[in-house]
Amino acid sequence: MIPHLQDLCFRRNSFEVPDGFAHSFVKLHAEDWRTAQAHWEKIVELVLDTDAVERSVSGNRAVHQAVRAAAILLSRTDLCHKCPICRLPSGPQGSGYATRRGSE
Repeated sequence: MIPHLQDLCFRRNSFEVPDGFAHSFVKLHAEDWRTAQAHWEKIVELVLDTDAVERSVSGNRAVHQAVRAAAILLSRTDLCHKCPICRLPSGPQGSGYATRRGSE
């Protein structure tokens, strides 16, 4: 299960995310926790289907790897200034921000 951003605010969680990540991500959404959570879940779902998650893992271990990779990516790149889901155009095509396995 993808963790709630509120749960990532506390040090006593089992996920490895940079300090302050959850609050920073919510700020990108004008403090709208509901929208931020929905976008966070979409991002983690996309990362689950990339090389950031070992092919041989599944379940909780895969989610942990995806959460860690997504949080680091969003914290350490120019993406930290704007949510990549907010950048997506509406429509079925998407923008190609994430490359899914097998779609290269």
